[in-house]
Amino acid sequence: MRIVLLSHYYYPEVGAPQRRWRILNDHLRASGHDVITVAPHPHYPYPNRDRFFGSRVGRGRKRVDVRLGGTWDTGVDGERILRVPYLHSGSSMARQLLDQTVSASGAMSAVVDRLRGKMKPDVIVSTTPALPFLLAGDALSRLLRVPHVAEVRDAWPDLISEMNLVTGALGRYLPNALTETLEHRFLPDLLTRAQRRAAVVVVTTDGFKHRLEQRGVTAEVVRSGVSPAELEGASGLTATGAIPVIAPAEEPSKHSGLNLLYVGTVGRSQDLSTSIRALARTEGVHLRIVGGGVDAEALKDDAEINEVPVEFYPQHAGAELAAHWEWADAGLVSLSPLDSYECTVPSKLYSLMARRIPVLGVVAGEAAEIITGTAAGEVASPGDVDAVAAAMTVMRDRIESGDAFGQNAPSGMEPREWVIRHASAAAMGFGYDRILKQVIS
Repeated sequence: MRIVLLSHYYYPEVGAPQRRWRILNDHLRASGHDVITVAPHPHYPYPNRDRFFGSRVGRGRKRVDVRLGGTWDTGVDGERILRVPYLHSGSSMARQLLDQTVSASGAMSAVVDRLRGKMKPDVIVSTTPALPFLLAGDALSRLLRVPHVAEVRDAWPDLISEMNLVTGALGRYLPNALTETLEHRFLPDLLTRAQRRAAVVVVTTDGFKHRLEQRGVTAEVVRSGVSPAELEGASGLTATGAIPVIAPAEEPSKHSGLNLLYVGTVGRSQDLSTSIRALARTEGVHLRIVGGGVDAEALKDDAEINEVPVEFYPQHAGAELAAHWEWADAGLVSLSPLDSYECTVPSKLYSLMARRIPVLGVVAGEAAEIITGTAAGEVASPGDVDAVAAAMTVMRDRIESGDAFGQNAPSGMEPREWVIRHASAAAMGFGYDRILKQVIS
């Protein structure tokens, strides 16, 4: 089967979408499928690829020329990548949307120009969070007359109105009536029609699958998969972008308090400001935030105003990131208090569970149910400072008393075992195998 993947994010960039599709690409190619990834030249999370290749993640990586119509590139495992142009992006939503639109248009042009005739794919797969790629997959599916599998990793299009994305990106330039129409009617309707035309929409949670099915969309669940390297306890940054695993010391050092670590994107969706404010109502809790994003500077201001112990570090990988996990007693997983995030499970939750790291989950809905059902940690309501402070205090007390997380879970629900069955790379790969065969047949 020849599969064409359309994605705005791909290896060697580091992040959840990049990691997911590096793992899936490996699995599908090992199963005998021919996979061609169409993606822009690597630059995320930087505005351009010069800064990316000058970073610790990109330094030493191979670069290919930028050409209209795409440039062939070869991945770390020999996979074929068709690199397409992009627009130098910035921190604003408008600029990011323009970047994604340029890349999606370039992807369409490259597929039409290079992947027709004998190179025609059997199926087009598009993946968000870059919404223009969903529309590009829909258009190419109709143009080439091949099925479209639309992977929607977050609750789109619901988040457009809930996060006021059009108002945030274009509100200063457009009348209120127009932004409201775009947010609440035009864009949600446009994306929903594309989802209905897809052969199947792949989502990552049961809750969002049910929501889409109520709209007449055919949906299937394939959870984000923890890489084999993480499950096997490999140390250092792996080819699939796995977070390093630290072997426990023979005699763990005793200390008072709770060392809490957040690793990942620092943006509006994560609402880390609630956790920072909660620190002011607790004692003995120390927070490290490792990563970057649009909210980073505002969070530093929050920490200073509230006079709380928060340490900020840029995005790390390999041994440097491993040192942070060696310091940590628990990992923080956090989402904003939006209705649609009750149908969202951050992939970092699965990584923590697989590595038996206690979880403080500032989450609701399906993610909270997983943490509670597997006894993987403590849960607090998003946006509720008092609830987060109370959960931090309980976790601090449990850490100080040497309490074991996950051992009191019901049979078959131990965190690591749950991940192996439901959210491992193997489970993810087999899920896609089943869906793709069903679509082609």
